[in-house]
Amino acid sequence: MGITVKNTIKKFKTDTSEYVIKKLSQLDSKCYLQRKQSDYKFNIHQKENKKLNLPTGDGKPCMRAYVYGNLMFAQDNVYLSNKCINNSDALEHESYRAIYETQYNKFMKQLESMDNEEERQKFKEENMIINDEDDMKGIKITDENVDEIVNSILGNLLPFSPEYIKMFLEYR
Repeated sequence: MGITVKNTIKKFKTDTSEYVIKKLSQLDSKCYLQRKQSDYKFNIHQKENKKLNLPTGDGKPCMRAYVYGNLMFAQDNVYLSNKCINNSDALEHESYRAIYETQYNKFMKQLESMDNEEERQKFKEENMIINDEDDMKGIKITDENVDEIVNSILGNLLPFSPEYIKMFLEYR
């Protein structure tokens, strides 16, 4: 299975605000985090994790589950990654690209509005992480963008199946 956002934040001892922690923890109601190939990059999976017949890189379908985002825990912060880690078990949901691009465009707009290069460089260093090894970039999750990020991810999740809901109602 995976780990909760709240426990991941505790494990990495991030220096994020209580508001960001509280808002990101809302993902725990419907999602869990799972990492592959990395110590600090986590795909966001829906708890039901329903496997669907989804295409692979060569176009052939196979049973995979959607992932709805990727969080990177580095430099004592939490970042929204530019892509999910796709593999034979997971495929990035088509909604995620728009979520990231919205945040990236806002970041770039802030960056471009700054007066001098020194200020822009400092802002970029404080609010973006770049991993050239796998071409992953992350935008820092802050009090200003966390609401939109979490609400967008939760709003794009597939609904839980009646069977899944029934299973949990029976164990209440």
